[in-house]
Amino acid sequence: MSYFEECLTSGGLRFQEERRALYKYLLEINNDFYVSQANLLLDKGIITRSIANGEATYFLKNRKVDYSARKLGSDEIYTELRDIKLTRLRFYNIRKLQRFFAQCDVDVISNFPLPGPNPQEESGYGFNANPFYTVAYYANGQNLFVGLIKKIKTTDREMLTKLRAL
Repeated sequence: MSYFEECLTSGGLRFQEERRALYKYLLEINNDFYVSQANLLLDKGIITRSIANGEATYFLKNRKVDYSARKLGSDEIYTELRDIKLTRLRFYNIRKLQRFFAQCDVDVISNFPLPGPNPQEESGYGFNANPFYTVAYYANGQNLFVGLIKKIKTTDREMLTKLRAL
């Protein structure tokens, strides 16, 4: 089993560093897919994506995108979990949406992993208040300049190498 497959089955058991590396990995391998999904969302206003054992639905309204998630086969929906505001520049919005999709995929994988050797508790929907693509995540409640320095210094090279290995 590859490390990526292990991440898909262990979900919420992952450490923060592993989820951040998973975010970067998903952003890297799904680059073209995220671009096509962003274009589809900007054109149609709604898209749905399944990943691991969950499903995310993205809604565009008044230049604001939010998403809802649910476990596959479940009627319980967690709504308006995270949102971003878009600009009038399509190319910039596509880049923002790529990062947003990768973050949401990590959230869905963490909350609705594939069945695996470790049993998962069903205790609601958990996610980071600050997404990995923001300086606020790295600042951890401190000065944003400190967060920027931490973001620059942070390296996930070892875990990214594990994720890239087949």
